[in-house]
Amino acid sequence: MNVKEQQYVCELARCRNLTKAAQNLFISQPALSIYISNLENSLGVKLFERIGKSFILTYAGERYVETAKKMLDLNEGFEQELQEIVGEYKGCVRLGMQTRRSAYFLPPLIAAYEKEFEHITVDIRTGNYEYLCRQLKEHQLDLIICNRSDADMSAMKVYPIFEEMLLIAVPVCHPLNEKAVYVPGRRYRYLDIACLQGETLILQRPMQSIRRDVDRLLRERQVVPGRIRELESIETAMQFVAENLGVGFNREGYSYEMSYNKRVNYYGILNQNDTVTLMLAHRKNLALTKPICRMIDMLLERAGEYYQQN
Repeated sequence: MNVKEQQYVCELARCRNLTKAAQNLFISQPALSIYISNLENSLGVKLFERIGKSFILTYAGERYVETAKKMLDLNEGFEQELQEIVGEYKGCVRLGMQTRRSAYFLPPLIAAYEKEFEHITVDIRTGNYEYLCRQLKEHQLDLIICNRSDADMSAMKVYPIFEEMLLIAVPVCHPLNEKAVYVPGRRYRYLDIACLQGETLILQRPMQSIRRDVDRLLRERQVVPGRIRELESIETAMQFVAENLGVGFNREGYSYEMSYNKRVNYYGILNQNDTVTLMLAHRKNLALTKPICRMIDMLLERAGEYYQQN
């Protein structure tokens, strides 16, 4: 099925910029401009308003894109179903995962998957949760791993992978270590987050999910830091903590793979819901072909194996 027309309009609607859309579609800018103009002429209605260099959908354009996305979904499902009918599993599975997790989580999984489906290409894209969810919604990804709080339950089918703790990272020589308490049956000792009042905190950028979780906890306990150092890299932040430059936070899963010549002490957060559920997610209308179903199974298996090991 030829859905080039729908692909072109949807990509231009997404980018709102002719040059960027043409680059993504691997055609020239003049060719795309002519194609859109000819389409509008044949339909007898404008799909886009040209405002400077921006292409903004008209009402007719919005209705066109809404229908076009349904057509693209149907086409995607049909092509995958056709491949299964003829028994030739070819194509691409597009998987999105947070940058920090992908390095240790994905390589053995992809190696095993490509032995089983040698004609399937696995396209890995990494980024923060906001980027991954947007890419999934815009049909740029098939599967993503995200926090439950970032998943759109109305549009996504989700599979819980595991729960992990949000940990407080404290320099080994810091007085806060003396305030940590032992909780029977738990892996970590625990700190009351109220103990961080007035402390120097090493936090991530506001757009990062771990920062949103930390900010929520600080607000709930009305904790006001004395100073905040912002670092995008969690690994660098932990090295700052090790050098006694402040107190930080880390995901339990991240901590397993971080090493430094000076260690830090990790504590759970006392009397708080300090766990985060990670989910495997896809669009509810995604065609679940055999290669995609197998990828889902292997991701769930890999998560279970990894967290049992640690």
